[in-house]
Amino acid sequence: MKLFTVLFSVLMLVSCKDKGNYSKINNETTAAKSDVHKIVVKESVDGGTYTYLNVDENGNTYWMAIPNTQVKVGDTYYYDGGMLMKDFESKQLEKTFDVITFAEGIRTTEKTAESNQANPHVNANPVFNVDVKIEKPANGTSLGELFSDKKSFSGKSIIVKGQVVKVNNGIMDKNWVHIVDGTKFENKGDLTITTSELVKVGDTVIFKGKVALDKEFGKGYVYPIILEEGALIK
Repeated sequence: MKLFTVLFSVLMLVSCKDKGNYSKINNETTAAKSDVHKIVVKESVDGGTYTYLNVDENGNTYWMAIPNTQVKVGDTYYYDGGMLMKDFESKQLEKTFDVITFAEGIRTTEKTAESNQANPHVNANPVFNVDVKIEKPANGTSLGELFSDKKSFSGKSIIVKGQVVKVNNGIMDKNWVHIVDGTKFENKGDLTITTSELVKVGDTVIFKGKVALDKEFGKGYVYPIILEEGALIK
């Protein structure tokens, strides 16, 4: 199964109503996710936007959530990566999970052509081979300039323009947008933006937001650079 079906297009084009406080989980947590995981589904609950699964992995039982998917109880599935959340409240289920793992999806085979395209929250440095050449916006910054001198931009509000190459909506009450403009520095050419705006892959957009460096989202998942509170400039 392709996770997020072209980068989470499966995962709602409306905001997720579930809320949770994301925090680091200690190293003893049995549901820490990093590689390919083999699970057996013990229970499946439809939560609207998400399907909640109670799964067994090598004798360890835990809850996880994936974009709404039909799953067979008792079957074996695989998934990559994952993101831990603590004290996550699902308003749709009227339930709070002490710890839950969010994954982009599950599949029936161990290996997939998409295996190297990890969760955007696990792999903060994906490579997008998109041939574009987009001019720097007025009073704006090219991505190459941003990446080559990122320390000087830390904490500053900037304007960037680019083509959307990846969209993950409704994660941690944010939409996660990747853009490229054709400029790079040390093979880094895409910028992740968190926003409440709705865009789609292929759009050319102009965002204004605040630059944050080494932004950690728990369990070592760190974005070396990210643009937060992105607002579209029409």
